[in-house]
Amino acid sequence: MPVCRQTELFLLSVLLGGCQGVLWDVFRALRAIFPVMGKTVPTAICDGLYLILCGIGVYIFSLLMGDGQVRGYYWLGALLGAVIYILTAGTVVIGIIRCVFGTVYRLLGSLFRKISKPFIPMFQKFGTKKGYKFVTNAKKMFHKCKYYQKDLKSKGQMVYNKTAKMK
Repeated sequence: MPVCRQTELFLLSVLLGGCQGVLWDVFRALRAIFPVMGKTVPTAICDGLYLILCGIGVYIFSLLMGDGQVRGYYWLGALLGAVIYILTAGTVVIGIIRCVFGTVYRLLGSLFRKISKPFIPMFQKFGTKKGYKFVTNAKKMFHKCKYYQKDLKSKGQMVYNKTAKMK
């Protein structure tokens, strides 16, 4: 195989790696959108799925472009392309995604609090008449929920604001 063809295949594998970096951003966006994705089991499943998809991608690349020959520089080029994408455009893309969905979460949370605020005393009154203990704590739960905030830098997980103490 001539050197110019090998160079072309290496550069194409770098492009493939860039596409794999985009796939990595899709999984990172899922973690930012759905806070439950920040847990260890869903993260492990997503990482395993990502690795399988990347392996299949390089294998198909070697079958179609490299005439069925799996070369080490295909893997190196794909890794290089993914790292370049993640360190350059990937940081910008995930920052935008986290900013947008953080704003959406804050707006939806404030809207939910405004909508549910008039109904809490009614449910609390109804609950004390019927003897439901979990409804009597609705006011405390509403107060506690006000002090939860979205920490966009910690992969979409909710963190408790320690400055607000419950009495």
